[in-house]
Amino acid sequence: MRPPSALALKGASVEEWTDVHFFRPVGIRLARALAPTRATADQVTVAGLLVGLVAGHLLFYERVWVNFAGVALFVVSDLFDSADGQLARLKGSSTRFGRVLDGLSDTLRFLNLYVHLFVRLVLAAGWGWPALVLVAVAIWSHSLQGAAVDFVKNAYLELSADGGGETDLPEDFEPGGGGAAMPRLARRLYRAYVRRQVTMFPVTYRALQAARRAETPAGLRVRWAERQAPLLPLLTLIATNIRFALLAAAVLAGHVEWFLVVTAVPMNLILVVAVVLHERNAAALTRDRPRGAGVPAVAD
Repeated sequence: MRPPSALALKGASVEEWTDVHFFRPVGIRLARALAPTRATADQVTVAGLLVGLVAGHLLFYERVWVNFAGVALFVVSDLFDSADGQLARLKGSSTRFGRVLDGLSDTLRFLNLYVHLFVRLVLAAGWGWPALVLVAVAIWSHSLQGAAVDFVKNAYLELSADGGGETDLPEDFEPGGGGAAMPRLARRLYRAYVRRQVTMFPVTYRALQAARRAETPAGLRVRWAERQAPLLPLLTLIATNIRFALLAAAVLAGHVEWFLVVTAVPMNLILVVAVVLHERNAAALTRDRPRGAGVPAVAD
């Protein structure tokens, strides 16, 4: 039987303060309430997605109280997002498809938000093509930032002394395959997401491959934890939780476009710094990788 802390947290070393003190504790209570029922983790994920879609819609209106209701529903949606993985661990039903569905749910929730903000800027604020450009850049930026945060945290858990982690690599997903059309499409989209991650972090990708082939140099896990741990707090500045605070501040100020500008400019600068430092550290830590350890090509 896993201890409660192991069920509640993905990994204490990579969790944000708001996760440790709010999202995870509330999420585990919800998961424990659902554990005796027939509810599945995937159903909880879909429920969180539906709440998130409603939340994004409420950000279309120019009423502060309606907008704050939308932000509150986004928080509720994230509580479901926390509970689904905890429920899967409680029931011993964690699957790769569940992680795929969870990732797509996050994407759809925020894509829906950006579309509603775009329509609001065009119809209510009279923006033209600048709104399209700003929203498109913000969507792409958010996608890269989220992919980086997810990959670095999972890689840290897998390569550090903590152990564990649920890092997905492109080779974990066989191209094609049978099954229903929607699951196949979901796997294809998620595999593209994973390929984007390893494109951003090629050195870390090779370190993960070497670890899975049991070619990790002695002491790497301890050194990885020591060298990469200081970067983890930087990731909180481009992660999901801070976006709720930024969105609430933009709503309170009456300028929802500020949320888009912050996503597209300062958060991207933080992303660049985080990627460069992380890959530089990874290169320094893996220089003593055994010679002849080849890196298999990623299948298209």
